[in-house]
Amino acid sequence: MKLLVYIPCHTDFDLALSQVKKVRKEFEIFLSKCKQDSLSIQIVLSVNAYLPSPTEKSLAEEICDQVIFNGEGYLGDINIANGFLIALDEKPDLFWILSVNDYLVDGSIGNIIIEFMNDSTIDLLVTGVNINGNFIEKQIINPPKTGLSYGLISGVIYRLDRLSRFFHNGPFMAWTGWSQLAVIQSAMNSMGGLKVKCIPFSLVYSQRERGLSEAAVAYSHSIYGALILGLIFKPSKVAARKFVTTYVIKNFYSWHLFSRKWGNPSQIIEGGNYLAWNQLIAEALIRKNSIFAYYIYRLVKIIPFEKCHRFKPFIIVKRKFDEVLNQERHYK
Repeated sequence: MKLLVYIPCHTDFDLALSQVKKVRKEFEIFLSKCKQDSLSIQIVLSVNAYLPSPTEKSLAEEICDQVIFNGEGYLGDINIANGFLIALDEKPDLFWILSVNDYLVDGSIGNIIIEFMNDSTIDLLVTGVNINGNFIEKQIINPPKTGLSYGLISGVIYRLDRLSRFFHNGPFMAWTGWSQLAVIQSAMNSMGGLKVKCIPFSLVYSQRERGLSEAAVAYSHSIYGALILGLIFKPSKVAARKFVTTYVIKNFYSWHLFSRKWGNPSQIIEGGNYLAWNQLIAEALIRKNSIFAYYIYRLVKIIPFEKCHRFKPFIIVKRKFDEVLNQERHYK
């Protein structure tokens, strides 16, 4: 059994190297205990929009099986999605996209591998919040699965023998911010569901926390991309209209925080306006599918709920933002 660990990184190159060392160490510890000659690991580090120093580059090449330096114009979501193409080339048994921001705990690699060794029918291993068990999963986008980390790149490990033919969906949908959900939901739709094993995330990693302002910068394109991706999977106009209306109203408190203006730069992909144009697409889809939802959206988008929640009349919004941060820690 071969596990491919794909680690995308940016200016957090030092964290990526630490992650590689931890993965390698955890695998060696597990291998020494289980003594399985058939087990192997491959670590690929993929760097976007950052030029390492010669010393950093030399160290990375020493401790990784492969290091990919993608250059300045190669930004985050496409770097993540490219992992699916690397997996198709390398053909491992198991595939894991590991973020540098999810710190591996002791025993993490062994906890992952042993689940697949114990049950050859598992399609996905997914981390969750104090959840442990096997089940068939058919739908993860509408409604999104709270408590299960499908949207967190580090939260899902794939078995390739049944899922590899869906991996090409990831790069095509990277601009939504949800390449992994495109892969997983496509597989679920085509196969009538996937067999999932869920284990507590605390057995694999711990996450650093983000504040609202940091989350807004990192995930603005994702809240609009989730609307676009969810709409793509709707089977009818009626279902699409219902999904859009529900999504807009359910996220009423988020639109001001996450909305941006497309600055029409010379390049459509660049850091300062990162994927801001997918908001224009999402807004057009809202208007096309539900005029009612569109005018609700236009109204609530001008209200800074992220500031209003400090006052007692907006206590429900305060709770909503607490939920956003909690879900973001375990979901994306």
